[in-house]
Parts: sequence; C-alpha cells; structure tokens
Amino acid sequence: MSKAIRRPRGARRIDVMEVWYAPKQWWPILVLGVLVRWRVEIVLTVAWLTGMAWLFHEVGPTAAWFIFAGLVVVIALVPATRWFVFARFWCVLDRHRLRTCLRQARARTMNLDGALPFMLWARPAKTGERVWLWTRAGSSAGDIEAVLEYIAPACYAREARVHTVRRLSTLFAVDIVRRDPLDRSTPIDSPLAKIATFVGRKSAAEGTEPIRAATVVPLPTTPKKATREPSRPSVVASGEDLSDYID
Repeated sequence: MSKAIRRPRGARRIDVMEVWYAPKQWWPILVLGVLVRWRVEIVLTVAWLTGMAWLFHEVGPTAAWFIFAGLVVVIALVPATRWFVFARFWCVLDRHRLRTCLRQARARTMNLDGALPFMLWARPAKTGERVWLWTRAGSSAGDIEAVLEYIAPACYAREARVHTVRRLSTLFAVDIVRRDPLDRSTPIDSPLAKIATFVGRKSAAEGTEPIRAATVVPLPTTPKKATREPSRPSVVASGEDLSDYID
C-alpha cells in the first residue's frame, strides 16, 4: 500500500500555470531580434566610425576630432537639435528598460512560451514618451497594467499608463510620464488674452481691459397724487360692523 506524499507545513502549492519554459528558437531569429532591439545603437556606431574614418583620411586625426567636438557643441547649443537628440535618447532608453522590467517583474507579463510583447516603436510625447506594443497569443494589455508600478521607476519616470486602441485590442501603448505641462513656473498663456480681430477692427479680448467702476444713473420718479377714497357708510348688524365684507 503506497503512502500519500505529504508536503511540509507552510509550503506553497506550485500551480502548473506558473511553470514557464522558453522553447529553443532558431538562431537566425535570435540574431534578428538582437539587431532589431539594438538597431539605433548599431546605426549610430557605424555612421560614427565611417565618418571618422573619412575625416582621418581627408583632414587628419587632429582636425577630425576638432570637427567632431564642434558638431557635438553645435547640437548641444541649438535648442531644436538638443531637444531632438534628448527626446530620441529617452525613447531608446525606454525600450531597453521596459523590456528588462517586463522580464524581471513579479507579475506575469509573458505567455507560457516565455515570449514578451513585440515592441514596435517609441515616440516622444508632450508628457514623456509613448512605446507601442503588440501582444502575442496568451497575453494582453491587462498584464501590463499589473506592472505599471514597476515600469515607472524602471524608466526613471514619475508615472506609467496604458493606452489601448478600441478597434484593435492587440495593439496598445505604454505612456511614460516624465513631466506635467501644467506644472511650470511661468503661467500658461490663454488664447482669451490675445488680441482678436473682429470685422476689420481690433478689440481687446476678455481679461485685458481694466476694471472700472460702474456708473449708476438714478431713474426719474414722478410723485404720486394723493387720492382719498370716499367714505362709505358703515353697516351694523347685531352689533357687528359688516362694512368690510360688503363691496
């Protein structure tokens, strides 16, 4: 007679859904995934090496480094280029940090095959960045909502949100919130404070005219003539005056 196997007291029961396995993938697919994830770094490195090699050949090493340093200074000083590089840097960083966070999160963010959602692209936004994802079979946007509290600190942001698409539930985005456009030291200009043009003439909009005291003009009054109603004879019945009840 076989004896029943007893688990030690306090041991947690392992559910079969918690046992995930990563199947062996074809090595060309793995290489392609690495190239896609690191495409920006690879393109920039190749472009920088090619440009420096061409400058070394044309003007020499010293002049090449001076040209490279000058280009970096110009990009840092011009507001448009500085903002462009700064925004793209955070987009690239968010994709790497988001992937690492989803792999290390305590909640389930991958399917039973151990596959994470596809990270399609990342774009700058007014409040931060927006990373678009494509879910695989066995996962959904609800799995990402369970780990939003881990995504925000992983991406060095203040908050993370999930933006879903109504027409297609497979496609959704993760909004990385870094700044609040209303939280600024300078007040936000209102369109009501600008000068508007109406019918060929300019008039001050609401909030630009000074406040003046209201002018009170007394209304003319006419004195009423005193009219005296004729006295009516009193009607007394049984000792009571009934004149008020008789018209």
